[in-house]
Amino acid sequence: MQQYISLDDKYLSAEGIITALVELAQGRGIPLHKLLRGTGIFEQDLYDLSQCFSLSLLLALICQFKTLMKSNDSGFLLGHQLVNDVSPTMQSVRLSPTLGAALKQLQQIRATLAPLFFTRGHIFQEDFYLYLQPSIGMDESLKSYCFEIYSAAFISLLKRVSSHYPHCYFDFTCKRPRHIQEYEQHLGLRVRFEQPYTRWHFDKQLLKCANSESSALRWQQSIAQSELHKNVSQSFVEAVCQRIYRDKNNSLANSAEYFAMSPATFKRKLKQHGVSYSQLQDEQNKLKALHLLGVRQQGNEQVAERLAFYDIPNFRRAFKRWTGITPSQLKI
Repeated sequence: MQQYISLDDKYLSAEGIITALVELAQGRGIPLHKLLRGTGIFEQDLYDLSQCFSLSLLLALICQFKTLMKSNDSGFLLGHQLVNDVSPTMQSVRLSPTLGAALKQLQQIRATLAPLFFTRGHIFQEDFYLYLQPSIGMDESLKSYCFEIYSAAFISLLKRVSSHYPHCYFDFTCKRPRHIQEYEQHLGLRVRFEQPYTRWHFDKQLLKCANSESSALRWQQSIAQSELHKNVSQSFVEAVCQRIYRDKNNSLANSAEYFAMSPATFKRKLKQHGVSYSQLQDEQNKLKALHLLGVRQQGNEQVAERLAFYDIPNFRRAFKRWTGITPSQLKI
């Protein structure tokens, strides 16, 4: 049975977001001991290359960073800093020959480089869509902050590997923030809030853009250095979500059996990660319905059948519960 990353599994190195966060905080004059206080991370851990960190430790560090930085743009700055990381893992993405190759590489090493979220990509007609979902349960404030970090990192990566300015659309589930100017400064003007999903969206032709910084030799060297084949994995929450999304007839009992657990153990493990099975099931159904209705322009009957709703009124009621609007309002 495949092993999945749990909240307290120590597998992350200090390279990547932890180092980027520490460097940015120190550059703003925040003492290291103050940044690490109460996080469960100690200064000597950062210098020990054999030391590993868990998702729970990373979240504690991000919360401390957010509190101490006391600025509305700290998440965006951290995202840009992350892309400037010189570790082999980050280099294997930045030196990719095209944006498409960079995103493919990022997907393979996401659990190491961007462990707090996972993405689901779709190409339809002339557009490329990436839907973001948390790998673990988070409150809305922390989730929005982490979305700021990774959205800034994403646009920074787009600018690096694209030959011209990339026009990207950002949709967020959170309410319009007071610090809207920081969103527009770091992400551009194509930003929307109070959407039923968190999504990045751009012209699919960008995927073929040649990366002027790419070096075939250095790219392959960075891949070899980072030993990516050992790092390909999923968080437990991501694995459950992927299974729900693929199979419309998944019940809690069936999923528990798939993960070789009793239903009670399965529910308890999800609760440890801050989520419930019904919550994940609703979210996956919502995302699938939104994409099929809003992007692919399928009818209610087709989408209801894809989601195992054989009664259209029940599907409409469920859709309104998920999104606050009806399917017809989405199409308008």
